[in-house]
Amino acid sequence: MFVLIAGVSCSEDGTEELNAFNITAVSPTSGSVGTEITISGNNFPSEASDIELTFGGVAANITSLSTTQLTTVVPAGATSGEVRISIQGTSKTALPGFTVLDELESARVENLFAPQEGGQGQGEIGGPFTKFSFRTGEVTDSETEWDIAFRGTTIAVNGGSVTGTNDEPVRNGNAGAAIVNGIYDEILTAEGLEFAQDAQGAFAIPTGSDNGWYNYNFMTNVVSPIPGVVLVFRTHDGRYAKVEILSYYENAPSNPDGFNDASRYYTFSYVYNPNEGDTNLGTR
Repeated sequence: MFVLIAGVSCSEDGTEELNAFNITAVSPTSGSVGTEITISGNNFPSEASDIELTFGGVAANITSLSTTQLTTVVPAGATSGEVRISIQGTSKTALPGFTVLDELESARVENLFAPQEGGQGQGEIGGPFTKFSFRTGEVTDSETEWDIAFRGTTIAVNGGSVTGTNDEPVRNGNAGAAIVNGIYDEILTAEGLEFAQDAQGAFAIPTGSDNGWYNYNFMTNVVSPIPGVVLVFRTHDGRYAKVEILSYYENAPSNPDGFNDASRYYTFSYVYNPNEGDTNLGTR
């Protein structure tokens, strides 16, 4: 006489199931829509059609499957929350939850006007700065919701303290700037950079020819962005952006005439990461 004993376990609703599955890991635990995700575990079925997988309640397709691992991509419409797998009526949730990140924003700003009073033998420099918000992608008059500000060749950040410059904006954020030498498209992260802030007597982005972002040729009277200089910013509210200044002249002429073309018109490209604390500045 013998007795055959089959292994069983109880599901969340109290029913018994054969070969209960488990979720052991989700990698990565955050990503934007379309990011490939690997879910590890055991006792997954051999057919993807037997599995219901959701991100924050939104169904996701399984792209590959084994008994110990499945891959998927974050589906359109997914929100941060649970990653849940249901198999034959049994549901389990991966811990911790998954964070759906907003997409990086890439844009080009043209003819941002940054006038100043005085300078070049015409008296003391002054006049209001032109403030810009990466979140909106626009010039702003807000006293608080701004990240960087322009006046002539000077760029201020919304972080630090007064420099002692006439008519400078009030700083009330935690913005900072780092100057990186490299190719704009190849600078993919702000991680590890040291961010300077405006301070008494000095801007985070140094002023003057060859000190920060530009070179001035006194023979041609042309202000030119220094090739290979990329400005990386921490915004006033803890996001990150990179900027490549392309021109200082109206309509960004390829060969500006320093005596006739209108200056103090910035054209620049930027990538902005709207996810707080996320240093990614490139393709996910």
